[in-house]
Amino acid sequence: MNLSIIIPAYNSGQFIEKNIETLLNNFSGSEIIIVNDGSTDDTLNKISNYQEKIVIINHSKNYGKGKALRSGFKIASKDIIIFTDADLPYGIENIKIMYDMLARNEGDVIIGYRTDFKENFWRHATHWGINIIIQTLFWWSIFDTQCGIKGFKKSFIDKIESKLIIDNFTIDIELLYMAKIHKQKILKILVEMKKDTHASTIKIKDIIIMCFDILKIRFNKNYFKNKND
Repeated sequence: MNLSIIIPAYNSGQFIEKNIETLLNNFSGSEIIIVNDGSTDDTLNKISNYQEKIVIINHSKNYGKGKALRSGFKIASKDIIIFTDADLPYGIENIKIMYDMLARNEGDVIIGYRTDFKENFWRHATHWGINIIIQTLFWWSIFDTQCGIKGFKKSFIDKIESKLIIDNFTIDIELLYMAKIHKQKILKILVEMKKDTHASTIKIKDIIIMCFDILKIRFNKNYFKNKND
């Protein structure tokens, strides 16, 4: 498969070895890039056991999902790039579906979207509050920007990689906005989170940072420079 899979990993030692094995067994010949984003557990030691089979990037401290993806984008060498979370919350079948769609040129960007959110009331309210802000500023028909599985053609990533500025999880919005600017055909596939997914936590300060980042994305004129190159 002409595929680069990028996995940002932070304190994923509990399950990372099992999931690397799953990826190796199902995506033979693909480039698997694991970005250890400053983990304080044994994540780096465990992924180092696979250094002859995967590509490892190590961050000395925890920068965030965006920085991890940007590091992966810089070295990804295959024609199709898909990223997902270290616990493979959407399984491997959806990676295969995205790859096939991109390989058949059905779309330029393929994103997962969820209808069944495994969230408490606080996260659910936050999700929809942020979504209202996003719809107001960007006016698009994407209602689940933060689903942690997305696929792209490398030709598009190569055009925008140097302009990406977001270090944290708001990079999903930045990537989608860049796709809109570059008139990429965005398709969505319905995905369902596995029951054993490791839930992430979100704090008030994360919401504040995300709101500021959304404004930085929306009003960044640099995105539009040389966009037709």
